[in-house]
Amino acid sequence: MLLKYFNSNRAGLQIFILTIALILWLHTLLNPAATVSYDSALAGPLGRLLVNPVSAKPGLSAFLAMMVVLCCGYLLNQLNAVYFFLKTRSLLPQLFYILIAGSLLYLRFLSPALLAALCVIVLIYRLFKSFKKDRLVFNFFDAGILLSVAVMIYIPSVVLLPLLFITLILFRNMVWQEWTYPWIGFCIPFVFWGSYLFLTDQPVNLMLEEFRRVFSVSGITHDYSTIQLVFYGYLAVLVVIGSFHMIRTIGIRKIQSRVFFIFFLWMFLMSVITVLIIPSAGHEIFYSGGISLAYLVSNYFASCNNTRFNNLLLVLLAAGFVLVVADGWFGFIPGHYSF
Repeated sequence: MLLKYFNSNRAGLQIFILTIALILWLHTLLNPAATVSYDSALAGPLGRLLVNPVSAKPGLSAFLAMMVVLCCGYLLNQLNAVYFFLKTRSLLPQLFYILIAGSLLYLRFLSPALLAALCVIVLIYRLFKSFKKDRLVFNFFDAGILLSVAVMIYIPSVVLLPLLFITLILFRNMVWQEWTYPWIGFCIPFVFWGSYLFLTDQPVNLMLEEFRRVFSVSGITHDYSTIQLVFYGYLAVLVVIGSFHMIRTIGIRKIQSRVFFIFFLWMFLMSVITVLIIPSAGHEIFYSGGISLAYLVSNYFASCNNTRFNNLLLVLLAAGFVLVVADGWFGFIPGHYSF
């Protein structure tokens, strides 16, 4: 019953998802922390410009974060509606993205990593539009600009740069002009940044210092409750189940769907690499890595059989969500772990 309902595209389901987001953020909105915690060392100049004005107002920061997460989830739904790589036009990607990107307290405030993830989602739109086009396309020029803006918001986004060239291999025939477009687009915002530094009598090598600091800074330690760790552990179990399902069924999918999911696999691997080479990125990687995971888990529930086991998985997910919300309000299960 639950599986059939969540695989629908009813207006009532959209209202339900909005309610889920509001319930998840309600405690944070009503009882915001004294300060908003994000690692400013990882923020680029544009990220500091956008986030610092609201960082001293945690209530406003939490509200804006909720709206951006909802916007990201909506864009993920629309991406599937346009290219239809899931078997149904369900709203599951938005639901899972909200759960992945909002179940930790520290993820419920506006941060450069969240704004950069929004840029990355728009970038995916531009890349997918280039799939198997016969003519020369400039989508990779746009993607280079968007990724560069994401880097100026959140420096660790630079690790995603190879993804543009992996996408060229997956989506396009070998046309040498298109291999230059990502570089040109990526460099343009940095030219503006360097020009600003020059005109304001600041050393241009401050740009290099921004990148050096990101790779050398130690991350902020956060406390995580037992319930939060258990909930994300269960999400990890769903990811494993979805991965095995994908391996078993990818051979019978249409070519477009197959290639798109290979793209999301590479995107997830880039997120893992980001954590490995920039450990201070920490939990903020859920914003970008959650994009691939939301589609992977959504694909499983969109294409699996309507059995008691699969409905039980959704029931357990709902129970975990209730426990996360209750733990946020009451902290009824003792135990916190620092990472």
